[in-house]
Amino acid sequence: MRIIPFENTHLDEAASLLAIRHMYDRKTHPELPSKFEKVENAKKAIEELLKEKGFGFVALEGSRVVGYMIGSIHTDKNRERHTWIKYAGTAIAEGINVELYRELYTEFAKEMIENGSFNHYVMVPSGNTYTLDSWFRLGFAYEQVHGIRDISVSPLMDSKNLEIRVASKDDEKRIRELATVIMEHQTKSPVFAPGFNEDREDYQDGYAELIDDEATTLWVALDQNEIVGFQVFMPAEVSDGNMLTPDSCTSLVVGATIESARGMGVSTALFQHGLGSAMKEGCQYCETDWRMTNLESSRFWPKNGFKPIAYRLVRKIDPRIIWAKGI
Repeated sequence: MRIIPFENTHLDEAASLLAIRHMYDRKTHPELPSKFEKVENAKKAIEELLKEKGFGFVALEGSRVVGYMIGSIHTDKNRERHTWIKYAGTAIAEGINVELYRELYTEFAKEMIENGSFNHYVMVPSGNTYTLDSWFRLGFAYEQVHGIRDISVSPLMDSKNLEIRVASKDDEKRIRELATVIMEHQTKSPVFAPGFNEDREDYQDGYAELIDDEATTLWVALDQNEIVGFQVFMPAEVSDGNMLTPDSCTSLVVGATIESARGMGVSTALFQHGLGSAMKEGCQYCETDWRMTNLESSRFWPKNGFKPIAYRLVRKIDPRIIWAKGI
């Protein structure tokens, strides 16, 4: 078997591998959009990756493509110089040992390190434990969970003493105060996600703008006329490159409850009202994501019906490897 750089001539065969992989993914998660079982749609998903200046490798058995891996390099303040292998970014042929993922990554990672990318992220389907294990054996670990749930049967609950309503312009001051609750919470143990003080105003402006965003619904929960939590829902993005989101899906973008109100059922009440509104608008599914190390989220969302459909895994490589060659 040979591993060589990915070229456009490999696109059709790679799309066939991805379409077959997606067919098997849907046996575990039938909620996933069926259109990507068709080679022409799987091909569009890979083409979207290549538009991001993506590059990668293919594995050849003779002249037949039996696996591929495509990613792209990005730079930002939180992740520094890093690489994404997105959900459509890799697949192998039926009957091929999952060890091939490790072989492909070996060549891929070498390229990433030479280009100064030391933080590697990969989106992996949740339903194939053998595939997941191959990434764990490469030194990757869980970071984010992407989940989905059917909302076709979701009765509203009694919110007891809480008032649940849509935010208005009169709530802007309080929304700005709550805008950094999640950022501050996720800086704590065991998440330890950096939250930069200079970003606080951007968070506050962004949340305040959601009040007037016609495509977004910002629900607030009030206890004794004081806003103690919020959740934001909006139509989920469906595109040629998005293999995780079905039609008729709402996205729970963000939600938070102040610490003093936890245990009062705030998040549950907000969530049920958000789902009820989405159902009236014709939605069948809801999708969201959360940090695996956020203990509250990783317990709450599965308890409320979300099934993991994909995991974001991460590997951080010691940058000293550039000069520390052992010689």
